[in-house]
Amino acid sequence: MSLHLLIPAAGEGARLGSDLPKALVPLAGRPLLSFTVSAFESIPFLRSVVLARPGREAAFSSVVGRRHPVRTGGSTRAESVALGIAALDPGPRDLVVIHDAARPFVTAEEIGRVIDAADQCGAAIAVIPVADTLKQWDGEWILGTLDRERIVAAATPQVFRAEVLRRALEAPPGTDEAARCEAAGIQVAAVPVSRLAFKITYPEDLAIAEAIARNLTPLPPLHVERGNVEDR
Repeated sequence: MSLHLLIPAAGEGARLGSDLPKALVPLAGRPLLSFTVSAFESIPFLRSVVLARPGREAAFSSVVGRRHPVRTGGSTRAESVALGIAALDPGPRDLVVIHDAARPFVTAEEIGRVIDAADQCGAAIAVIPVADTLKQWDGEWILGTLDRERIVAAATPQVFRAEVLRRALEAPPGTDEAARCEAAGIQVAAVPVSRLAFKITYPEDLAIAEAIARNLTPLPPLHVERGNVEDR
């Protein structure tokens, strides 16, 4: 069994209000993506791939260096994941780790726990316990209250045995790969992680992430091999 890392990072970050792709937005003086890949430095992946926004491949390569080849992503997450799987070409029993570029604060220990769970059952995702009381509404009126003990927020990494993931990708696209597993009748294990594994989506998320990043002691190492990195 080998590990493969896939980071879909082709999103434009429109909700963040930036002219840059979200993965390149500055965070504590560094591109957001540099924090994300640093979280995976200690994990022995056989192959990895970062899916970049079209036309930004060179900029992405300058951030991640030669360890993580950069390919052009698709217009949707589903397209980027399919392109990434084709580039990695994992064996049936290999594990594919999919992680959002906009979740920079996941830890190696958390990643390892999700990998271990997927190794046992074929599919596992990180989840964040919900602290707020959750309400259903119709856009104007409250319709009811949900039992938050039975609800978690989906996060990443999401890890799948390659043969399981390929079967799931035959299902209709969803908001993540776990949703496609659910549609295909595949059980997915849930591994709770810290609320620091939140996704940077809105400007206020970036402000929170900036405060966290500037208080990390020390900052995650950024290992970049400069040189002629072929655009992919």
